[in-house]
Amino acid sequence: MTTTSPTLEHTSSPSTTSTSLGRVVLIACAVIAAASLATVAIALPQGAPTSSDPGAPVVPWWVVLLPAVVGVALTMVLPHRAPAQPSVVENRARHAAATWSLLALAIVFPLVSGVFDLGGGEGYVLAKLVLLIAVPALIVGVLRGVRLDRVRGAWRWWAAGVVVMVWTLLSQVAPWNPPTDLSGFDLTTLIVSATATAITAGLGEELFYRRWLQTRLEASLGAWAGIALASLVFALMHLGSHSTGEPVLDIARVVVAQGSFGFFLGVLWWKYRNLTAIVVAHVIVNGWPVAAELAS
Repeated sequence: MTTTSPTLEHTSSPSTTSTSLGRVVLIACAVIAAASLATVAIALPQGAPTSSDPGAPVVPWWVVLLPAVVGVALTMVLPHRAPAQPSVVENRARHAAATWSLLALAIVFPLVSGVFDLGGGEGYVLAKLVLLIAVPALIVGVLRGVRLDRVRGAWRWWAAGVVVMVWTLLSQVAPWNPPTDLSGFDLTTLIVSATATAITAGLGEELFYRRWLQTRLEASLGAWAGIALASLVFALMHLGSHSTGEPVLDIARVVVAQGSFGFFLGVLWWKYRNLTAIVVAHVIVNGWPVAAELAS
């Protein structure tokens, strides 16, 4: 089979109007990202905590961004030539209804978290299970509206594996990543929290933001815009658990930190259409400190 190098422009077939809207969305997301980066560089030159967990160390911004930048670059070139796997609209009415419903849930979740001050506790986990997993699964199951033209090939696994391995080395193993102090937590709490996070964040968030939402945004707006918008709403979702009471600075922080990670996962999903790869990467980013603590 003759293969061609995939291009983001060929990932979907949006109408002329949707393409124009996609350009506007992409520019808007880029402006927000640039403004957020400038804001944190000025207001928080020392960097940001690696997570919302107590005891999480503060790392410089280059440490936050380097793994995502390298991960995106590797994803774009591995393998050198690979067939595209576009998201294709099958039913425009159902597709539109599903896309707008998912976007509404993406907006509602951080609002609910903020209004009810759910933080990162049990209420937050329950809200995520309902608003980002159960309800979206019902919407997608009933409406559908799009399909993925998947391509078989071992490259979808070995290339994705190489990318995730390199990203892990840079984001977790490299010496510039300080350890997180979890000594104040008992073993049972760590295991229960890690399991809940793996299900609701590692699996649930990847299903919602990449498999369900980004796939539809790609078909509507084009791939770059779809990835960017899904990454932005993914970043804003973290306001519920990362809020410090300074809205502008909080938004800037999550856009740079969680947004860059989401963009990496979005490109990973677009290129390989490998749900396992993005779930593993997400579980690693949340669970590595716990695994290190349990192994020590």
